[in-house]
Amino acid sequence: MRVLLIYYTGTYHTRYLTEQVKARFVAKGCLVDTLEITCDAAPVKTDGYDLIGFSYPIYGFNSPRPFNRYVKTLTFHKGQRYFIYKNSGEVLAINNASSRWLIRYLHRFAMELQGEYHFVMPYNIHFPYARDFVRQILHYDQKLLDILFYDLAHGTGKAIPSRWYYDLAAFFVSIQKIGGDLNSFFYRVDETKCTHCGKCVRDCPERNIYEKNDRLRFHHHCDMCMRCSFHCPQNAIHIGFLEPWKVNGAYPFRELEADQSPLTPYITKDSKGFYKCFIAYFEQIDREHKRLFRE
Repeated sequence: MRVLLIYYTGTYHTRYLTEQVKARFVAKGCLVDTLEITCDAAPVKTDGYDLIGFSYPIYGFNSPRPFNRYVKTLTFHKGQRYFIYKNSGEVLAINNASSRWLIRYLHRFAMELQGEYHFVMPYNIHFPYARDFVRQILHYDQKLLDILFYDLAHGTGKAIPSRWYYDLAAFFVSIQKIGGDLNSFFYRVDETKCTHCGKCVRDCPERNIYEKNDRLRFHHHCDMCMRCSFHCPQNAIHIGFLEPWKVNGAYPFRELEADQSPLTPYITKDSKGFYKCFIAYFEQIDREHKRLFRE
């Protein structure tokens, strides 16, 4: 089977998730191609692929603007099978609405949805997640991958149900897609910290950062993916109005994968506040995993 994985990534969390998905397909003997969306990515030919996976980080309860823009450049074929594996830092029910545009668009080509899956990845904005919380998230992501591949093998996958008021609310929140363009007028670089390594210029998926007269400057077509501020080695980039919520420093996913120490649950039945939404999410994955694999 030939598989194509198309994804947009900001701080590389969706890239990491795609690597996990690809590894599972390869282990099953599939031929897998991946396409990471940037503003320079050329339209890929989808002919000959038996299955196409679409992945994106949820931005303000919607799929990202660069993701939508790129998918619109592609041509698909009647009967082609596809699945969605999206991710976010929280599991609020309004996130269920985020694939509404993609599913409607692919319906025009009479493509066949094989399943939609919402993975959790730690925040790259607002606040950093604790190590034990990230370990627990990765543990449940692996369980959800088990479920995803079971569904693909047995044809039992389905879309995540949304409600009209989630769709409506997400539509109105989608105005935030222009927020990065406006907020970028207030971006700046702390020259006392910046070493001019060029990482942010090279890595920006929208080519929004450039250097002129030995100073870093910003265009005004930012998608607020947070890649520049999250991965800056010197924590030198100020992100305008979002500066109080900035998170700097990548999570050590590979190191956490290799950690064989007992897993200490960060989310428990007694979790409160923001963390309470994860209780039902983890319980649902446990129930479905137990049902499918008779644990």
